[in-house]
Amino acid sequence: MSSWGPMAAAAGSAGSAGSAGSAGSAGSAGSAGSSAPIVGLDGGVGFPGYSGLFPNPMLAHSIVLIRDLLLSGSASTGLTTITPGLKRYEDPPQQPGEAIVHHDAIARRLQANVRAVLAEAEAMRDLALAGTHSQAQLVHRPFKGTETMLLSVDRPAFPFFADQTKNVLSFADLRGERVNEILSQVVPQSAYWTAITGMTPERHKYSLELLGVGLRFAMQMVMLFKHCLGVPRPTEYSVLMQPMILTPGYTAYPSGHATEAAFAAEMLAMLYHDARCSGTFSDDPAEPGLGLTTPRTQLHRLAYRVAENRVVAGLHFPVDSMAGFGLGIALARCFVARCVKADHPAGIGKAISLSFAPKSRAEVCEPTLGHPLEGWEPPKPLNLSLHSPTSMLAFLWRAALMEWKPAS
Repeated sequence: MSSWGPMAAAAGSAGSAGSAGSAGSAGSAGSAGSSAPIVGLDGGVGFPGYSGLFPNPMLAHSIVLIRDLLLSGSASTGLTTITPGLKRYEDPPQQPGEAIVHHDAIARRLQANVRAVLAEAEAMRDLALAGTHSQAQLVHRPFKGTETMLLSVDRPAFPFFADQTKNVLSFADLRGERVNEILSQVVPQSAYWTAITGMTPERHKYSLELLGVGLRFAMQMVMLFKHCLGVPRPTEYSVLMQPMILTPGYTAYPSGHATEAAFAAEMLAMLYHDARCSGTFSDDPAEPGLGLTTPRTQLHRLAYRVAENRVVAGLHFPVDSMAGFGLGIALARCFVARCVKADHPAGIGKAISLSFAPKSRAEVCEPTLGHPLEGWEPPKPLNLSLHSPTSMLAFLWRAALMEWKPAS
């Protein structure tokens, strides 16, 4: 699971700030360099020291003395000749197009972590979890008395998971050959996504920032489902499980890794489609016409591998992955619906409604490669009018989209 949230950190596998370097959404200066050190940006005498990230009394005292020297004999004169030059922010334009330009100009001046806070609040707006320990539903409630179901996930009876414990134990033989994958996928799978899409921190700053916001949104949502449904981890069913990494301190179903990996796959695929493809974005990632060589297919096949590796490690049941895949895809569609217009020509401005009620036979409830929505009811498009053109999410999408446009 991604350490953009506290989930991986709770397992002792990654720090909670692990997303800052790649997503650019933590600290006022912490994300300044993504590969090699940059003179003046790193260390206690650069921006971190000046911002207070690494308190440096020596630096602060030196700046005070230098200012006194630089302003000696001219401070009062300088104060009378300074022109703020901020008139364009005093009277926001009234025309829709001009309002967006005005909003984007302000958004670009904000620190990345401030943009993230605003965007995350927008992503969560009007969403609530309802249900019992046997069924959890994510609903959209824009007004009192108005409710639309986005996601419904049923929890099988506990004997179902006891039966699937045998499946998990059978995967343990793969631990030796997959140990490197499992350990490197505990943290955000940034390198794996980059290998498919070609993203880099330098050329896709806003894409990574948007993805970081989205993954934190997905993490919060899956945590609500986990807490409501309350399914113990495999290690609580058998002393033979002996997971190869520490079992996280929260429940199993749905899988957080599967949710976040599917979310990343679907969100990045929609971003790529919006920038470079024509036609309508399919509601089903398993549509035959997509082919094996599309970014969407490759990203979802990667999500399958990431989720399967959590079963191999002894941390999840196979059905956890099935629930997580649909959860991640539906959350990505809802998230992007807040970024673009509902009448987007590719159809990515619509959320979808999904329901998952696992079959009674535990042995057949396993995901299949290339079919992330297996076991889920067919998706139903929803037009919830989630988009606001002057939202922070809309700004991040527009900025990220430009990073994927082919060079003219």
